[in-house]
Amino acid sequence: MYVPKKTELTKEQKEIRKKQFEKDHTMVKGRFTFKEVPGATLVFSFFKYKEDGRPKRYELVDGETYTLPYMVAKHLATNVYEDVYQNQVDKDGRPIQVAISKRHRTGFERIDFDDDNFVPSTIITVDKTLSL
Repeated sequence: MYVPKKTELTKEQKEIRKKQFEKDHTMVKGRFTFKEVPGATLVFSFFKYKEDGRPKRYELVDGETYTLPYMVAKHLATNVYEDVYQNQVDKDGRPIQVAISKRHRTGFERIDFDDDNFVPSTIITVDKTLSL
């Protein structure tokens, strides 16, 4: 049986981890999108810190608005994807598959307007100058 080594964190590392823990547990409001199966319900369990105890179960419906912990919202917006592969030929002429992009299966768009947005905005601002 493998027993991992216990490493002791420095005071600075403990402080950084505490701040991240607090940030990850702040509640954020946003709209869930199930890009893979529009209109369906996604059921999953999420667990990040051992202090949280057991994994928490989530059941989210596409297009609905939810208030979720930051860590869950960020996971839905950035980490749930599949790689898109393309067939290519390597330098020796053998066929290989290469990941060329990512296709996000889910999304979470924040609507509480915080400065710390984990998904880049797609809003375009236009500077229109009037000339007379």
